[in-house]
Amino acid sequence: MTGTGETPNSTGVVTNWHTEARTGFRQRVVVGRHDLHQRPEFSDEALAVLIERHPRDLIDFCTMGDLDEGADSWRAGDPGDLSGAELLDAVRAGKLWINLREAMTVDPVYRPLFDAMLADMKRNNPGYKVLNAESGILISSPTAQVFIHSDVSETILWHVRGRKRIRIYPAAAPYVTDERMEAILHKEQTEDLPFEPSWDNECEAVDLEPGMFTSWPLHGPHRVQNLSGMNVSVTMELVTPESMLKNGVLHANGVLRRRFGLQPKSADAEGAGAYLKLAFSKLAKKLWRHTKPLPKSETTFEIDGASPMGFRDKAA
Repeated sequence: MTGTGETPNSTGVVTNWHTEARTGFRQRVVVGRHDLHQRPEFSDEALAVLIERHPRDLIDFCTMGDLDEGADSWRAGDPGDLSGAELLDAVRAGKLWINLREAMTVDPVYRPLFDAMLADMKRNNPGYKVLNAESGILISSPTAQVFIHSDVSETILWHVRGRKRIRIYPAAAPYVTDERMEAILHKEQTEDLPFEPSWDNECEAVDLEPGMFTSWPLHGPHRVQNLSGMNVSVTMELVTPESMLKNGVLHANGVLRRRFGLQPKSADAEGAGAYLKLAFSKLAKKLWRHTKPLPKSETTFEIDGASPMGFRDKAA
């Protein structure tokens, strides 16, 4: 839908970024439009070649259970020696999720697209500053889902193929708490969160069609449910001065709790106190390093295009 004051861009990637989206960007859930779905880089042929050439240690092959099983049902799998085209066939027919981490930023074919996307967002949002960014490509089955979690970085999700619904919850208790974000930032847990089905009454749901993208406020919990077709999306995880300051405050509060037994009450990311906490957080990270908890990495299944689920369990 074209909004009042839309920003068309015939030479870039963003094709519609209207006034309402621009004023709400990073403050609430907003939606824009792009033309990635019309690009040859996202055809079956191009994606199959990308899967084959992308470093295997930067690819996750996963499956998952039903919603009530939650993140504990997330499992890693082995693609074996299947070709890129065979893996896409398995995704299309089964219940699989492939994450090509950093593909948009490290692959020479896709990096120019990433640069154009980021340039468009900066041009359409004066003053928007990005300190660091990671961007990957997600390829997932019609029945796949991602359970509720909260990213530590600001996130933009660019949808390219298939249909999916993303539910975004307020970045506040009970959906997520400062204590929970502290634990994530201290790498005591992954970004997965507890979930109550009744929370769906309070979420903002966005049904994404090819050519749409959406973003939401920092730390906003969200979960994704595919609706139809093989889904392809591009994720952008962005570090901005604002997200760095907020995370620095939360991380510093966690250090004060864990190392010194104090009980800091404020998580405000404004004023001189916030910048002092950011400096303290940077120092603390040098003094006390954390081992990041990783999602389950032991492979428990092998991808098999002949299986109704697209995989078969490994023998015990």
